[in-house]
This record gives sequence, structure tokens and C-alpha cells, in this order.
Amino acid sequence: MKINFIRLENFRNVEFADVQLDAQNVWIHGQNAQGKTNLLEATGLLYALRSFRTSEMSAMVRYGEKSARVLAGISHETLGDCEVMVSIGDKRQAYIGDEEIKFSDFIGTFPALAMSNADISLLRGSPEIRRKDSDMFISSIDSDYFSELKIYHGALAQRNALLRIGSQNVDEYLPFETQMAESASVILSKRREKLGELGELASKKYAILAKENGENAEIKIKPNCDVQTTDDFLKVLDDCRTKDIERRNTSHGPHRDDFKILIANKDAKIYASEGQQRSAVIALKLAQFEAIKIAKNITPTILCDDILGELDTTRREAFWSCIDTQSQVIATSTEQAPAINNRGTWKTLLVNNGTFSEQ
Repeated sequence: MKINFIRLENFRNVEFADVQLDAQNVWIHGQNAQGKTNLLEATGLLYALRSFRTSEMSAMVRYGEKSARVLAGISHETLGDCEVMVSIGDKRQAYIGDEEIKFSDFIGTFPALAMSNADISLLRGSPEIRRKDSDMFISSIDSDYFSELKIYHGALAQRNALLRIGSQNVDEYLPFETQMAESASVILSKRREKLGELGELASKKYAILAKENGENAEIKIKPNCDVQTTDDFLKVLDDCRTKDIERRNTSHGPHRDDFKILIANKDAKIYASEGQQRSAVIALKLAQFEAIKIAKNITPTILCDDILGELDTTRREAFWSCIDTQSQVIATSTEQAPAINNRGTWKTLLVNNGTFSEQ
């Protein structure tokens, strides 16, 4: 997949911009707070209509405006040359050409995946951050997973509503708990499978990034409740119901799952150095790119938001050897494009106060 251009209208600090990205390698540089990351954020919406910076969609709309739009011209492996428009206002809408596309059909179709320094929260942050990231990744390559996730969370909301009013009637809970259990068995099975595969890919990427340091990495899922079947999960919900009524919340299930990143069989969050942690997170994101390419037969566009400054020279050089040479890379930095790497030449854009100019 290749993004040929991006047009922004009322997006963040950009009133209007028409940015030509028609190159295999695009380097966007400029001082801080000029609009580099805004462009990558807008481009990243193509992946799943979500920002990699914020959960507040209104923050992407220029101050004083009611809506923002992003239009992208894309060359795609299966769809050919097409235009994709994302509208952000009271709700999010996506169009391919003139046809509006449902989110369930849109997610993962245009994999423009972002990497940023904020990704370190996948290791250091809350379980919720890791769950959301893994759910988004698996949903982008498995539509059944996304469907089961919707069913599960819908039933979970109904069960929690009963818990909040303190209902003691078991018959009121059973229809929703049955739905939850049926979906949970699918969700947990697919998480174990897909995150296991992702861990193997991440280990290979980490070995390249770590080079001669003799380090190894693996990703393991840490289930909140280790159940295998629908009946197992129904029993968990039944056993916990009394305490859940007291807490007014469902305490066990896929919505509480977490996973760890291990380096040399130790929890990277606790024992790894700064460089090791950043390398592990980068390896995880690179593994997602590889997994999507394998699953969908689409080569993702890689969006790098000023991540190389956090790596030492050895790991920085190794990073480029991890990138698929067929992938389009759009990178931002306060520095000039690197002179030597396996990417060849860069198309260079300078950004100043939301205005992009080719150099």
C-alpha cells in the first residue's frame, strides 16, 4: 500500500493542506509544535478511525470549527487507486470514493500504522492500554474477533447495569452471562493464538534490534481468568456474582486481561533498561506490521513519529534493517533525513506552522 497524498481540512492547527507523499520514503522535519505529528495523526486515521495520540476525537478538530476532514489518495493491493475520506465531527465517518463504509468493514483495510515515543506505555502503562492495542490489532486481521468483542461488551454492559442496581435475580443475569461466556471463549482463544504468533515475530525483530547483546524477548498473555470453555466462564461468573453485586462491576473476563513483555525471561517493565524497553516496544509494533502483511496480503505504510532520537546509534541502525524495503515509510523528526540507511533517497518536506513545503 502506498499513500500518494493527504489533504487536511480544519485538522488540529491546519486550516488546509495538500501534502504530496508520492514517494517510497518521506521525511518530514521542522521545529516542535509546527504540525509534523498532526500530519501523521491524520494519516494514521486510515487504519482504524482512531488517533494514536488521544481518545478525544474533538481534539482533532481545529478550534472554532465543527468538523475536520482527511482525504487520502492511495494505491492499494486489492482496491487499486482509490480515494479515502475520513470525517470527524459529531461522529466518525469513512468513505471509499462516494460509498460510506462501516467501521467493521473499514478497520485494517488501509493499514497505516503509527509508531511514536508514546508506545512505551504499552510496556509501562495500564492493562487497559495493552488490551486496547491488542484488540485493535487482532480486529484488523480477524473480523470474527471484532464481532465477538462487540457482542461481549454489549452483554457486559447489560450485566453491569444489573449489578449497579443490585439485582439479586439470577434469571435476569443468565441471558447476558451466556452471551458473555460464548463470546469470551472465542476472544480468549483468538488472543492466545494471535498474540502467540505476534510474540514469535516480535522476538525475531528484537533479536535484530539487540544485535550482539545476546538478549531475547517474548510476549506472553496473562489472562485474568484462565478458562477454556463456555461452561468454565459461566461458572466463573456464577461464583463471582455475589461479590460483583457488592462491587457493582464485573470483576473477571476478557475485559480485564493483560499481557507481559519478557526479556531474558524477566518482566521487561521491572527489570529491563531504558534501551531494552524501547527496543521491545518497537519490536512489538514492527511485528504487528509483519503480521498484518501476512494475514491480509497488504504491505502496511509505516508512520514513524520522531522515534529514532530515543535509540542509541547501534539500535538506530538496526531499526532500518527491520523495516520491509517494500513498505512506504513516512517519518517525522526535528532533524534532517539520515544520510545512510537501506531506504535509499528521501523525499523531504519542511513544515512550518501547519504549512508543508518540499525541499
